Amino acid sequence: MAVQKKIGDIITMKGTVGQNVNGHELQLFDGCYDTGYKILEFYIAPKTPATAQEWICKLTTSNSAVSITNWDWADVQEIGWASWGIPSAGSGMDFYLIDRDNMIIENLYLSTYQPTGDAGEINYFLTLQKYKISAWDGALNMVTNLSQGGPQ
Repeated sequence: MAVQKKIGDIITMKGTVGQNVNGHELQLFDGCYDTGYKILEFYIAPKTPATAQEWICKLTTSNSAVSITNWDWADVQEIGWASWGIPSAGSGMDFYLIDRDNMIIENLYLSTYQPTGDAGEINYFLTLQKYKISAWDGALNMVTNLSQGGPQ
């Protein structure tokens, strides 16, 4: 089993992204292939949460998701999923899931979808832990994250 050593404090990334965005870049890459990040938490909420809105978001290791309207849990490039207000008339329908085996070597990308196209922006909130890993494990994780897609 590969040795992973936590280094540094837990970091927080937060911000807003517009609707129907494919691959908003969240910069993590420190230029080293022997360090990586694991996502610990991933949450979303509309900038105007009191209005009826439906959102889906996903985190990927590729700058262009195959589809922003669908989730594909078999795709190794998709590593986090969240929804808000699905259906908009329901309550308690928010959903958050992170692939526990995730390890990001380069950058992370956030894709958003809002079906009516009139909701403005979504807030995102992530916490991540940085790890020291072997260069071999870094290369292996990078290949897995790219899913044979090549350099971004």
